[in-house]
Amino acid sequence: MEEDISRRTLLRSGSAGLAAVSSAGLAGCAGSLPFLGDEEDGSSGPPVGNWLAAPAVTDLLDTEALTERYTDGTVDSSEEIDRQFNAVVPDSVFEHEEELVVYWPLERGAAHRSRAGVAATDLDWELSQTVSWEFEVSHTRQTWDGTTTQTDTVESSVEYAFLAGSFDPASIEENLQDWVDDEYAEDDELSSEGDHEGYELYAIENWAFGVSEGSIVQANGGSYLDAVSAVEAAIDANASASGLWSETDDGGAMLGEFSVKHMSSGSVHEPRTVETELERQYGDPDNIPDQQRQEIEDRIEDQFDDWERGLTGTATTYEFDGDTSEFTEVFLYDSESDANAEALSDHVDSNRDVSDRWATLEDSSIDGSGRTLVLSGTVRTRSLL
Repeated sequence: MEEDISRRTLLRSGSAGLAAVSSAGLAGCAGSLPFLGDEEDGSSGPPVGNWLAAPAVTDLLDTEALTERYTDGTVDSSEEIDRQFNAVVPDSVFEHEEELVVYWPLERGAAHRSRAGVAATDLDWELSQTVSWEFEVSHTRQTWDGTTTQTDTVESSVEYAFLAGSFDPASIEENLQDWVDDEYAEDDELSSEGDHEGYELYAIENWAFGVSEGSIVQANGGSYLDAVSAVEAAIDANASASGLWSETDDGGAMLGEFSVKHMSSGSVHEPRTVETELERQYGDPDNIPDQQRQEIEDRIEDQFDDWERGLTGTATTYEFDGDTSEFTEVFLYDSESDANAEALSDHVDSNRDVSDRWATLEDSSIDGSGRTLVLSGTVRTRSLL
């Protein structure tokens, strides 16, 4: 037990231990899952499109938790309101350690690797994502003169992590139990949840894991969402190429212009409009008196730059190449009319080298396709720190 704890401590320690530590959970050095780089699009990063699932809330519901809170509660409608993802190829970070100065691109996945007891040096790639939903729950509420039907709005999310490599599933199970021993009460144990599509499933409280020889799937379920169902949904989406985010309007539009490289991140949210900003700041806009609402709307309108009106998401990717890195950023808009290439170009030119976002950007260009704009160019690798 002391040896396991020492190894996990090294894994958690960040850059100092990443290159030195190896994992008992690895069965070999070659991963069994293909990179997108093996495909025709020439990507050099993780197969993001194959793992970003888009399950329905009703497929993930923890009905026991829901009925405990709402005795006869039913979900009437749901909407995905936010999605974020991050991906990295560890080998590319180690190969460019001098240019990147430290291993900071690997810090985000440290907790995910720690749970499974695997080292970044032994991974083909790693990917994390968080998906948030808003859904309406109708239920019966007791009143002084009887009962009434009430609808509550609930927000919840699932946090995913995907690790690709070559694993010994039995060792990963031991590592997960070691993590449970560290993080939970003495009598808590990892429970086996059977198998699914070649993955052994495990769970404890709001965490679930799927383990195969080629990949590890982790999920943390938020309120009223079942983590085991979330893991199964991701596995099914990858296995069947169905139920993927790329099949949705936003996912298809963004990923269709996005070739994942060595380090990538993305987020999708509600469109930046006066209406959505008004609701974010003040709640229900109908509660704002008419004489004040127009003044507030004008103030919000003045705060928007032309390039960000209707913006509903961005995705950025870098391919390290020595002292410089290729850079691509996709801007996703609510409609094609919102995608103002001239306004974005002016904004980039005015803010280049002013902030970290486009520090040292050179040879830049902007291309438009439908409701997306794609900014590309090169940056100094060291400026990414």
